[in-house]
Formats: sequence, C-alpha cells, structure tokens
Amino acid sequence: RHLPTSNMEEVPDLTDKYRETMREFVKRLGELADQLLDLLCENLGLEKGYLKKAFSGTKGLTFGTKVSNYPPSPKPDLIKGLRAHTDAGGIILLFQDDKVSGLQLLKDGEWVDVPPMHHSIVINLGDQLEV
Repeated sequence: RHLPTSNMEEVPDLTDKYRETMREFVKRLGELADQLLDLLCENLGLEKGYLKKAFSGTKGLTFGTKVSNYPPSPKPDLIKGLRAHTDAGGIILLFQDDKVSGLQLLKDGEWVDVPPMHHSIVINLGDQLEV
C-alpha cells in the first residue's frame, strides 16, 4: 500500500498521542477500504481482489487521508462552499459533522442534500469506480 507523505509532523500543536492515534486511525481506514473493495467485487460478481488489483499502480494501492474542519458560519447565506464536483478516486470514506451540513449527491441531474448522520460514515464511490 502506498501512503502519500503525511504533513502531520509539520503541525506544531499536535500531541504525540494525537499523532499516534491518527496513524492507527489511518491504518484502520485502509483496512475498511480493503474490505469494501472486496464486498464490491462480491456484489458485482468479480473475483475477490479484482478491484484492489485494478487500483494498484507500480507502488500498490494509493491511500490518503484528509482531515478538515468546516465550522458553522455566523452568516451561512454568504458561504458558497466548494464548487460542484465529483470525487475522482475509488472509494471515499467521509465522516460528516452532524452540526454542519453541505454534502450533496448528484441524482438524475439534480444536486440532492445528504443530511449528516451522527456516528456514521458516508461511503462515496468515486469517478474511477463509476467508469
């Protein structure tokens, strides 16, 4: 598995315990993504491991994490958010904040709100799987 270089060491105000916890969290997310790829293979009638092999480049599967915080705005009517886009990757595991919404999915040419669900993971299949 190829893990892009982390910049976590460059963030000065993180404790060693936090860094350790995040490394373990990333490891577990990778395991979950592997399981999801195998389940997709099973449901699509593909050989187990087919999608992992298809996504493996010369360095193996690429796996990255991004931690973002979008606090509620005192003037939400002035906030545009991200431009409309689709995710280019394979499987995206998205942990929504149950206080700040904004995630939408494109269904039949219309953007539809995805309400945040407490303690849940949105599993988004990106453009590479859609192809």
